[in-house]
Amino acid sequence: MYHMDAVTTAKELNLLYMKGDFAHVGFPETAYGRFSAILVEKGYTVARIEQTETPDMMTERCRRLKKTTKFDKVVRREICRITTKGTRTFGIIDGETNDAENSFLIAISEKEMSSSTSLYGVCFIDTSIGLFHLGQFEDDCHCSRLRTLCAHYPPVQVLFERNKLTVRTKKVIDTMLSSAVKDALIPDIEFWSSSKTLITLAEGDYFKNDDNVVYPENLKMFLGSDSDLQLNANDECEFGIRSLGAVIWYLKRCKMDFQLLSRGRFDIYKPVDIESVELSNQDNINSKHMILDAITLKNLHILENSAGSYTGTLLNKLNHCSTPFGKRLLHQWLCNPLTTISSIEARQNAISSLIVIPDLMHEIRSELASLPDLERLFSRIYSQSSNGVESDHAETRAIYFEEKTYSKRKIIDFISILKGFRTSVNIMEKFQKADIKKESSESNLLTAICNYPNSPTPGVFPYLTELLDNFENSFDHDEAMKHGRIFPEPGMDDQYDRVLEKIKEVDVELKSYLKEQCKHFGCNVTYFGSDKKRYQLEVPDSASKRAGDGYELQNQRKGFKRFTTYRTKELLEKMTSYEQEKIDVLKDLRERVFSRFCDKFEEWNNAIQCLATLDVFMSLAEYCRCEEEVMCIPKFIPAIVGKKPLVELIEGRYPCGSGGESFIPNDTIIGKEEDGTWNSSLILVTGPNMGGKSTLMRQLGIISVMAHMGCHVPAKSLVLNPVDRIFTRIGANDNIIAGESTFFVELCETSAILHHASRFSLVLVDELGRGTSTYDGTAIASAVVTELIQKQCRTLFSTHYHSLVEDFKVNPLVALGHMACMVENDETNEMDAEQTQETITFLYKFANGACPKSYGFNAARLAGMPADIIKTGLRRSKEFETAAKRRILFKTLFSSNDISAVKTAILAL
Repeated sequence: MYHMDAVTTAKELNLLYMKGDFAHVGFPETAYGRFSAILVEKGYTVARIEQTETPDMMTERCRRLKKTTKFDKVVRREICRITTKGTRTFGIIDGETNDAENSFLIAISEKEMSSSTSLYGVCFIDTSIGLFHLGQFEDDCHCSRLRTLCAHYPPVQVLFERNKLTVRTKKVIDTMLSSAVKDALIPDIEFWSSSKTLITLAEGDYFKNDDNVVYPENLKMFLGSDSDLQLNANDECEFGIRSLGAVIWYLKRCKMDFQLLSRGRFDIYKPVDIESVELSNQDNINSKHMILDAITLKNLHILENSAGSYTGTLLNKLNHCSTPFGKRLLHQWLCNPLTTISSIEARQNAISSLIVIPDLMHEIRSELASLPDLERLFSRIYSQSSNGVESDHAETRAIYFEEKTYSKRKIIDFISILKGFRTSVNIMEKFQKADIKKESSESNLLTAICNYPNSPTPGVFPYLTELLDNFENSFDHDEAMKHGRIFPEPGMDDQYDRVLEKIKEVDVELKSYLKEQCKHFGCNVTYFGSDKKRYQLEVPDSASKRAGDGYELQNQRKGFKRFTTYRTKELLEKMTSYEQEKIDVLKDLRERVFSRFCDKFEEWNNAIQCLATLDVFMSLAEYCRCEEEVMCIPKFIPAIVGKKPLVELIEGRYPCGSGGESFIPNDTIIGKEEDGTWNSSLILVTGPNMGGKSTLMRQLGIISVMAHMGCHVPAKSLVLNPVDRIFTRIGANDNIIAGESTFFVELCETSAILHHASRFSLVLVDELGRGTSTYDGTAIASAVVTELIQKQCRTLFSTHYHSLVEDFKVNPLVALGHMACMVENDETNEMDAEQTQETITFLYKFANGACPKSYGFNAARLAGMPADIIKTGLRRSKEFETAAKRRILFKTLFSSNDISAVKTAILAL
C-alpha cells in the first residue's frame, strides 16, 4: 500500500513503514486474508490488485506493438476483487470466518405514495451463500415492514438512491442500521432503472443456455408479460427490479456479479403481515407464521437485549446448535414461529423423540460439530468451478506468488466438503438403524429429514452415496493435496483419458523406433536427454560409423556419440504437444470436477437443509433436556367460532434468566371459560415499582414464541389458541437521533397495535402514558384499554394510574391483577410523617385484584436518594392523595342517588 492507503493501514493494522521517499507498507501475500478482514470489519473498502502478466509476457506484448511508451513497459496489474462488509465471500485468499451469522447487503428503493405511506423495493443477499431475496411492498408512516425486514435479515451494508429517500426512511436507516455501511448511489447511473437492469441481465452471460436466456423461475414472476424479450418489469414489481439493479451494479463494481448471478438463486420476499392481510379471517388464523415485528423482537429480547448484545436473549438460551448453518436456521425459526397446529405438533413430536435418546443425540451432535460450514463451502467451490468464473475475469489472469499454496487449499476445501457430506450420510444412517422406532413413529417430521426417498418410510434426505463414491474414487486425494492438482483415475475424465492414450501411442512408437535403431547399428542403443533435448540416440563409438546422412550429431561422451534424426524430432514434437495438452487438461480438470459437483446443487442443498433442521431440533431438545425446572409440551386448541381465544399458563417461569437466577413461577390466565362465562380477555396489571410487571409480560410473550416454535416451555402446563401476532409496548425508550421523545415512541408502538391487532393477537402494554401530563396519559391509556376490550385480543396492560383501575374495576370485560409484595410501616402518622418509611419486600407473585399503591418511594430509597427528599416527597404525596380522595367524594355526593354509595364513599375517605 502506498501514500494515504499506507497511512491508514499502518494505523489500523499496526504495520511498520518501509524505507523510501513516500509512505509505503506491506505484508506477505498469505497474510492478506487476516489483514483485509480487520480493515473490512472496521468499515473500509479493500481492493485486491494482482499482477496479471510476467515480465516475459510484458516483453512479448511490447514486441507486438508498433510503438511503445513508458506506460507499456510496466507489468500489468488489475483489480481482481473489491471487498466490503456486505460483499465478503470468504474465498481461498480471504480466509475463514468463525461468525455463523448472515451478513446481508441490501438495496432499498422508495416511492412516496402519500404523506403516510411509501412503496419500497428491496433486494438483499448474503454474498457468502449466494441467495438473492427480491420483493416490493407498501409500508406505513412508521416504516413498520421495513423495520421488520431489517430485524429478520440484519444488513451490514445498505445501498439507496441519492436524494430519493423520504425523511422517515432515512431515520430508519440512520437509527436502526447505525452500524451498517451506507452507500448513496447515483440514480439511473449506479442505481439502475428496471429496464436497464433487465437489459443487462439479457445481454450478459448470467442465465444463458445455448445462446438463450433462461431466467430463474422466481425472477420470472417479476418480469412483464407484454414482451417476448422480457425487458420490462411487472408493474407491481418495478421497484424490486430497480433494487436488484443497484445490487448488480455494486457486485459488478466488486468484480463478483457473474459468480453470484450465474447460480440463478432467487427467493421472493413477502412481509409476513401482507400474507396475513391477504388471508385475513375473523374466525381463523390463515397465515402460516406468527408475526414478530422489529419492536416485538427488541422488547422481548428475542435476538438482542436492550444493550444490543447476545446475553439474556431467547436466541442465546436456545442456541445449542453444532453447525453454522443450523444456527442460521434457528435465527429464522425465532423470527417466524409457526401458527399451524399440525406443523407445531410435528416439531413437538420430533423434539420429544430426541429427548429420550440422549446417548445417540450426544454422538450425533459431536459429529455435526465436526462438519465445516457446508453452505458457505459450497459457494466457495462454485466460485472456483468453470461455471462460476467469468472467462475474461481478471482472476483468470492473476499470477500468484503462492499459487501452489492456493491450489492445495482448493483441493483441501473440496475434499473437506466431500468428507462433510459423507459424515452427513453416516449421521442419517445412524438414525435409520437406531432402535428409536417407538419414539420416531410419532415424529413424521424427524423421519422425513432422516430417511431416503426410496426408504420403506420415505423421507426427503437425498441418496448421496453413489454421488460421493463417484467423486471420492475419481482421483487420489493424497496426491491431489500434495501437488495441488487432481490426477483422475482411469475412466473418470474423457479428455484426460484421450490425452493419456495419445501419449501412450507415442511411447509405443518411440520403443518401436528404438528397436529399429538397435537392429540398424547392431548393438544396444538407448535414448538420452531431458525436456526439449530428449530422445537423442546414444550409440557406442564402435558402431557410430553406421550413422548415415539422416543422423545429426548433437554431442558425445567418452565411448559414445549422440544423434538425432528426423523421426526422433517428430516424435519429440508429438510427445511435447501431448504433454502440454495433458497439462492444460489437468489445469482445467479441477474446474470441471468442481462444476460437475456443483451441477448436483439440489441434492447437496437438500442435504444441508435436512442437516440444519436436525441440528435445530437437537438444539431445542438439548435445551429441554438440560433445564432443571419443570418443562411441559404446550397444548394448542383450534379457534372456535364465537369463543374468545385463550391462554392458560400455569406456573410459568421466565425462560431467559442466567444460570444462577431463580424465578418465581406465575400463572397467567386470559380468556378461559369458568362456570359458563368467559374470563376477561384483558387484564389490568398493577404493582410496586420493580415488582416484576415487565418480566411477567416478557415471560408470557417469550413462552408464546417458544410454544409456536414447537419447543417445550418452562411451565407446569400451557394451553392456548394459536397467536397470529405479538404486540409489545414495553420499556421507556426515546430516539434522540430521530428526534423522537419517549412519549412519541410509545404512541407509535401503540398505534401499530390499534391498527393491526386482531382477536387472535397477544398484546403486552407496559405503563402507557409516560412522558406527558398525568391527565393526558391517563386519558390516552383509558381510551386504548377501551379499544383493546372491543378487539377482544388477549392483553396484559400494566399501569401505575390507579384512577384507571377505578374506572374499569367494575367492567366485566376487564380483570385486575397485581404483583404481590409485603409492606411494613405502611400506616402514615399524620403528626410525624417525616419519621415514617415504607419497607417493601417483593414477592414477584402475580395475584388477583389491584395493588393499592405503586410504592415509588421504596424505589427512591433503593436508588439512594437523600432521606430528606424522600420525606418531603412522602408528605406531598399524602397531600395529593387526600385531595384526590376529596374530589372523588365530591363527585360521588353530587352524582349518586344511592344513599348507601354515599355513605361508603365517606367511610373510605
